[in-house]
Amino acid sequence: MIEEILQEMGLNRRESICYTSLLELGSSSVGNIIKKTGIPSSKIYEILDKLIKRGFVTYIIKNNIKQYQASDPKTLLNYIEERKRRIEEIIPQLLLKQKFSKKQSVEIFEGQKAIFTLFTDLIGDARPGELYLIFSIDEENKNEQVNLFFKNLAVRRKDKKLDVRLLKNIKHYKKESHTKLKLKYTEFNLPQGITIFRNKVVILSWVESPTAIKIESETISDQLREFFLGQWKIAK
Repeated sequence: MIEEILQEMGLNRRESICYTSLLELGSSSVGNIIKKTGIPSSKIYEILDKLIKRGFVTYIIKNNIKQYQASDPKTLLNYIEERKRRIEEIIPQLLLKQKFSKKQSVEIFEGQKAIFTLFTDLIGDARPGELYLIFSIDEENKNEQVNLFFKNLAVRRKDKKLDVRLLKNIKHYKKESHTKLKLKYTEFNLPQGITIFRNKVVILSWVESPTAIKIESETISDQLREFFLGQWKIAK
């Protein structure tokens, strides 16, 4: 039981046997340690050196002979704390590696039904207050079924209490009131038909056949979100 726990802490089987045996023996010569542990003489010095470096074993020289003894078992707590501290130091680096290694994907959706499913799933588990950003499409869609779907989608977004923001170019200005989203106009030539939500970007086009491209990428979504919010600050 004790040796198993020591092995979980990073000691191998022979190191844990050597340490627990020294606790029982007290100050001992290499010969006595070999007799107690059964560890070959060809391996015992290497094991003792490793335990000394970890602070588990100390030695004194008596009559020109090294006498080894186990450190106070409370040293184990110091060892654990040191390992914890070192892990905490590298956590930021590990998180950075994770961020850059996150999987990116691109999917294409063709046809009204596929696009409706895409936008429905996009907010399926949305939480109140999450940003949902839209660069408006200039052209009006004449399809009543499409218009009805997006009206219902706007209601669902409102029910979920999302922070929905829509940016339009000033040349498409018309007096209108929205209760389901925040609307601003800008003179900047904006990209069209783009929705940004979480780490996903959806590019939508109704020209010729209805098509949507969904990009899942922290980097791309962060860049577009930053651009949108920058324009939002100066828009009216």
